[in-house]
Amino acid sequence: MGEIFGIQQINNINGVIKMVKKISEKYLNTVIVVFCYLIKDDKVLLIKRNNPPAQYEYTVVGGKKEKNENLIDACKREVEEETNLLVDNLKLMGIINNFIDGLEEEYLTFYFKTENFTGEIKSSLEGNVQWCNIEESFKKEGISRYYEEISPFVFAGEFFLGDIFVDQEGKIKEVKIKADY
Repeated sequence: MGEIFGIQQINNINGVIKMVKKISEKYLNTVIVVFCYLIKDDKVLLIKRNNPPAQYEYTVVGGKKEKNENLIDACKREVEEETNLLVDNLKLMGIINNFIDGLEEEYLTFYFKTENFTGEIKSSLEGNVQWCNIEESFKKEGISRYYEEISPFVFAGEFFLGDIFVDQEGKIKEVKIKADY
């Protein structure tokens, strides 16, 4: 076998498959998730999740990005699936790396905000949606700790970056979020 650009050539399909798997294990371990803060008249749209990982908690709408989908389209799709609303003019507010004990994957979450949407609000199989006064949302029984940690940055209009470390039971162990980059 020869080398090209310092990389050893692989002359059989099994060698190629092993190389791809090795690269995948190191670099293809990120799940991309989008969330959207829908704001109307000092209220935020919350969803009480029916399914894990945030089952029975109130959060903002969102979910996993699908293959060959950009972030904006993923956010629009998730909002429509969970609320029946069509959103526009999404503004990226922040990005969080989520590291969960015991998982090979890490979760990279993108947080958007908009006040531009149309349609008739409707709950889905994902959960029940409802408007909540922004100030009161922080005291709402069942509000997600993620919401409590991230929302102050969103509502202040500050772009943020950070890391959240989670144990195997899904409880947040440590939060490192910073604005003003």
